Amino acid sequence: MKEFDNLKEIWNQQKESIVPDVSQIISKAKKEKKSMGNKIIIQVVTLLLAVIAIAWVVIVIDFKMITTYIGAVMMLAIILIFSSIRLYQVYKLKNIDLTQSPTKALFELEKFYAFQQFVNTKCTLAYFILLNLAFVFYFIEVMRPMSTTMKIIVLIVYTAWMLIAYFILGKKQKQKEYDKTQSIIDSIKKIENEYKQ
Repeated sequence: MKEFDNLKEIWNQQKESIVPDVSQIISKAKKEKKSMGNKIIIQVVTLLLAVIAIAWVVIVIDFKMITTYIGAVMMLAIILIFSSIRLYQVYKLKNIDLTQSPTKALFELEKFYAFQQFVNTKCTLAYFILLNLAFVFYFIEVMRPMSTTMKIIVLIVYTAWMLIAYFILGKKQKQKEYDKTQSIIDSIKKIENEYKQ
């Protein structure tokens, strides 16, 4: 009888420990999800501030060449389109219910992860190429009065910054997003494994 009581006590302790674990796992996953969504929103707000700055420059400065306006309009359109894609990404992320069955949550998270990879690879590359093309149009008039030396310096600094932004800073930011999504997926997989036991 004593052995039965010991087994019963062990069983009850295991049962009690699973429930807090699951709630802690979900709580941590929700925090990760919210943190990632907030960071994307901050990036979008920064992009929208750039839109305001570009619009202000176009309104305040009396540009003479049509290429400058083409470049500015392209910048505005590209930034707004990319911002919309990022906001849609936040929308998709926020609509994932981590408290539903682990199988359904994993399915939605994996769909989100695939979309995230599409945004962070193809969309970001298109954004980078098109934005730089827009700057080419913009620079035609802006750099015209500069000396050859000044043009070279500006182009070197601009090119260096764009390459650093895309290949170093962008790569780190993408990896952080992937890691957070993977962390949430791993958390839900852990819960799914708990259910299977």
